Amino acid sequence: MSNPEERTCSDCGRPLDPADAFCRSCGHAASAPPTVPGVISRGAAAEGGDATGGLIPYKNVPALMAYYCGVFSIIPFFPIGIAAFVLGIIGLKRRKRKPVIRGAAHAWIGIIIGGLFGLIWTALTGAIIIAVLAG
Repeated sequence: MSNPEERTCSDCGRPLDPADAFCRSCGHAASAPPTVPGVISRGAAAEGGDATGGLIPYKNVPALMAYYCGVFSIIPFFPIGIAAFVLGIIGLKRRKRKPVIRGAAHAWIGIIIGGLFGLIWTALTGAIIIAVLAG
């Protein structure tokens, strides 16, 4: 028998914790989380903006990871530019499917910077390997 207080996400069906205002899997808003007097819930914060001022797309993890991988792909011969490119595309697809999760700018930064430095470091590594093999 299920607990009457147990909630599930109306979008993806995953179980929600009692204090969750959003689904941890898909980012969909949960219905009526319990309130505690004197505490601002995540749902109330999201209505007027989140604690980050809306700058960090915490609901679109692939876009956020694409951004950081893109930034760190500047490090020579560190092959995460390709990961940034792929994660950026995934983040854009998630953003297109659910515009409320944001993260398009982070995804594009990951795609552009990660793709650029991924190509540069791959070409440079290939040139070095060819030079070494050529003698």
